[in-house]
Amino acid sequence: MILRASRVAVATILVGTVTASADPPREAPTEIELDRAEPSAGRTELGFDGGAPIEGWGVTVAAGWLEHPLALPGSAGGLLPVRRRETGSLGGALALGTSVVVDARLAFAHQVGDRLRGQGDPRPLDRWVPGDLRIGTRLRVAGSAARAVFVRGDLTLPTGDELDFSGDPSWSLAWRLIGRATLPHGIVVAATAGIRFRGEEVIVADRLVGNEVLAATGFAVPIPPIRPLWCVADQVKLTAEISGVLGDDVGMGRGPSPAEVRLGVVTRPLPSVTLGVRAGAGLSDQIGAPRARVTLELTYQAAPTTSSRR
Repeated sequence: MILRASRVAVATILVGTVTASADPPREAPTEIELDRAEPSAGRTELGFDGGAPIEGWGVTVAAGWLEHPLALPGSAGGLLPVRRRETGSLGGALALGTSVVVDARLAFAHQVGDRLRGQGDPRPLDRWVPGDLRIGTRLRVAGSAARAVFVRGDLTLPTGDELDFSGDPSWSLAWRLIGRATLPHGIVVAATAGIRFRGEEVIVADRLVGNEVLAATGFAVPIPPIRPLWCVADQVKLTAEISGVLGDDVGMGRGPSPAEVRLGVVTRPLPSVTLGVRAGAGLSDQIGAPRARVTLELTYQAAPTTSSRR
């Protein structure tokens, strides 16, 4: 009896060992995309989709610089997983009639930082990293060119580099409601609010990142013509905006809730070309709120031909 019981115990231990070796437990993901800005592709106005019109199609090439997008002050020596990041992106948009716009944007970056080596993880931070692919659709549900309400949906697909803070480990889906109004003197006011659902929760330091509420508001003010620099009333605009995220409270405390303010200048040197320059800074010491940001966007828009408008 004792011998038989010993054989059963040994067999159980061996089976458990083989099973554990063949199928090791999956560690919870610990890193996410740090750049929380979501500029529109195919048009340049604000740092978020504020309902800017587009006819035909547009292509946007952008570059940026982020300082201290992630710092962990509670760690020894003030760990900087990502100290600095130079970003680039390519995106495009296509208008389907007068009410529907589809767009896509893919980002990439060069970065320096400590990653998580101060927390016992010896792996270095990858220098050159791809960002996630974002595909979006915007539908105008009410209003006209002067005042309108839109619904926007975004699907973000991972590219597999979340271990270097350049993407999420799973898909995410965001829904937003956008309001836009053109006031006297060509002043544009826009606001958006919505929610993002994540396919997988992520642990970053002592924070659990899950679903979150999104909001942003901004305005663009035309500068009167200054001849001979420019002669059209809306050729140069000053922009100001604020955006924020409210993290979900999932029992470990509320998730990261970064907020950022940005100021910019948008100009059209040619009727089909728009150039935008923005500078911003985080308003809170939160994951994803950079100490400083500078972005440059160049957009080319091609209006539909006369035959396609008929």
